[in-house]
Amino acid sequence: MARESLDWLFSLADQERGVGWNPRASPDTQWKLGRTRALLELAGAPDRRLRIALVAGTKGKGSTCAMLASILGAAGLRCGLYTKPHLQAYRERVRVDGRAISADDLSSHLDMFQKLSGDLPTAAGEPTTFEVTTALALEYFASQGCRMAVVEVGLGGRLDATNATEPELSVITSISYDHTAILGRTLGAIASEKAGILRPGRPALLAQQRPAALRALRRACRTVGAECRVVAPLAHDVSLPGAHQRQNAALAVAAARVLRSEIEPSSIEAGLERIRWPGRFEVVDDVVLDGAHNGASAEALAETLREYAAPSPSARPAPSPSGRGRGVSCADRPITLVVGINRDKDARAVLRPLLPLADRVWATQAAHNPRALPAADLARLCRRAGVETRVEADLAAALRQARGRSETIVCVTGSLMLVGQARAVLGLPVPEALW
Repeated sequence: MARESLDWLFSLADQERGVGWNPRASPDTQWKLGRTRALLELAGAPDRRLRIALVAGTKGKGSTCAMLASILGAAGLRCGLYTKPHLQAYRERVRVDGRAISADDLSSHLDMFQKLSGDLPTAAGEPTTFEVTTALALEYFASQGCRMAVVEVGLGGRLDATNATEPELSVITSISYDHTAILGRTLGAIASEKAGILRPGRPALLAQQRPAALRALRRACRTVGAECRVVAPLAHDVSLPGAHQRQNAALAVAAARVLRSEIEPSSIEAGLERIRWPGRFEVVDDVVLDGAHNGASAEALAETLREYAAPSPSARPAPSPSGRGRGVSCADRPITLVVGINRDKDARAVLRPLLPLADRVWATQAAHNPRALPAADLARLCRRAGVETRVEADLAAALRQARGRSETIVCVTGSLMLVGQARAVLGLPVPEALW
C-alpha cells in the first residue's frame, strides 16, 4: 500500500482524541453528518445501492456485526462488514465476505477520496479519518457487488458518521457507561444518543437493557415511529466465548431474519459456528487476549475468565482457532493481568471486576498511543486495590515476564490497541478472514 495514502488519512485525525475528530473540520452540527453525506454523494451515493443494518451500543456491537455478516454470508448473500477499531492493520475495518480489503484496494480508494474531499464545501472544513473511512467502506462494498452492509456505529449514534446513511434496520446492543463526557452521564442520556439511528416505520431490534436505558429507547421508538422489538438472549452458548455472547448472537439472528425472512436455520447455525472474532477472549497458548475497555465489558471478561478457570473442562470456552494448540487446563491456576488503558476511559471501572481475580498485575501501555494512560499511573490504581503490581511500559517485556511464571493464565486487556500489539508480539498474523 502506498504509505502516502495512509499518511493522508491519518492526517485527518486528532491524535489526542482519535479518528473521529479533526481540528480543521467545521464544528457546526449540520456538518457532523453533512460531511459524510457530501462525500457519499460525490462518490455517487454508493450507500443507496446497499441494504444497510446499522448497529449501535456500548458493548457487543462489533461481535453482533460480525455474527450477522457471517450468517448472511452463510445464506449466500454477498455482504460488507464495517467495524472498528482494527487490531493490527487498518484494512481490518473494511471487509467483504469476512475478508479484509487488500492493501492495493484500500490505497486506490483512499486516492479517490483524497481527490473527492477537495470538492467538499469550504464551510464543511476537512473530513475526519472516520468520515472518510465510512464513505470508503460503503463505496467499496457497492463496487464489490455487495447486496447488504453491516455497519458498526463509531461513537453514540445521532451524530456519528455512519448515521448519514438510511439503514433498513437499526440494532442497539447493551448500553452502559462509556464516553460519558460526550454522550451524557446517565444511561437514559446515553441511550437517547444511540437511539438517533432509529428510522420511522423501520424495525429496531434492542438488546435487553437496564430499566433507565430501556425506557429511553422505547420512548425514542415511539417518538420516531420505529418498530421496536426487545430481543432476549439465546438459551444456549455459541462459538464465541462468554455468556454475554448469547445476547449478541440473538440480536444477530433476529437481524438476519428481518433482512432475509426466508433464511434457513442451517445458515444461521453455520454462520454462528464459523465466526472468528480475534481479540475478544482469544486464547493463544497460555495467554487470553481481550480488548475490554469499559466497566461493562470488563465485567463480562471477568465472568468468562472465572468460567475458563473452572475445574470442569466443559465450563471452559474453547480457544480461538487462531491460537496454537488447544490451550492448557487452568483449573486452580493463578491469573496474571497485563493491563493498559487509555486516559479517556474510566480505568477504575475497568479494573474493579478484574483485580479480585488477579494474583499479580503488570501495568503497561500501548506503544505509539498518545491517549495511553502512563503505566506508572495505572499501577498506582492497582496497588490501591491491594494487588501486587509491577510497571513495564514496554508491552513485549511485560508479556515476556508475565509468562515467565509456570501454570499461570496471562490475560492481556484494557484496550483493543494493546491487544492488537500483543497479537503481533505473539507472532500472530493480521486476521485477514473472519470465516
